[in-house]
Amino acid sequence: MSKKRSNKKEKNTKKKGPKILPISIVLFILLAILALYIILNKGKIAGYSLVKIETVTDAEEESKEEPEPENKIEILAEKKYLSTKNKEDTKLSVLINGEEVDLSEVELTSSNEDSIKIKNGMAVAVSAGKSTITAKKDDLETTLDLRAIIPITSMTFTTTNSTVRVGKSLQMKLVAKPSDASIETLKYESSDEKIATVNSNGIVTGVAPGDVTITVTDRYSELEKSVKLTIKK
Repeated sequence: MSKKRSNKKEKNTKKKGPKILPISIVLFILLAILALYIILNKGKIAGYSLVKIETVTDAEEESKEEPEPENKIEILAEKKYLSTKNKEDTKLSVLINGEEVDLSEVELTSSNEDSIKIKNGMAVAVSAGKSTITAKKDDLETTLDLRAIIPITSMTFTTTNSTVRVGKSLQMKLVAKPSDASIETLKYESSDEKIATVNSNGIVTGVAPGDVTITVTDRYSELEKSVKLTIKK
């Protein structure tokens, strides 16, 4: 009896087992068909998008590329200061993206022809004053400031006070010759700005106790004069 019952149980398990396998195969086939359907329809089922697929047009691809650098125009002069004494001149050069261009292709103008004129690609001094030189080619434009000057032939400090208090200021007094010489070319410097500073007009301000040298230089003639000051509390 026990053998017959065990045989029946084995038969029952054998009958139930095979039913599971076909169901899983059917599900796999259905899922595969569904996946293929989604792919063929670009991620859509019944008009609804399940997957977002982005397409890039040629125009969009080009827009992603780095933009071309803008053209850069420069104007250069061999000299920044021109003496009116001998109608001194200086050669002008125009560069586009670092390459020099023929001046016949460029429009050159002076904002103040009473001081500086443009002649055959040269800036020529006429009388003391400042002028802005403009170079223009097509839609590119740039400027450069030049000065026509009366050169300094000599200069002397006449400052009598050699001491400055911390936090106080002293106007440096300088006599330049000739009397109508252009002083726009002067540059003041301090030997130690931690002790004293000096601005473009020659005003010295004490910062900390110590000794300092103030130097004035003529950018045009390279003449130079110095004076020593003591900064006290």
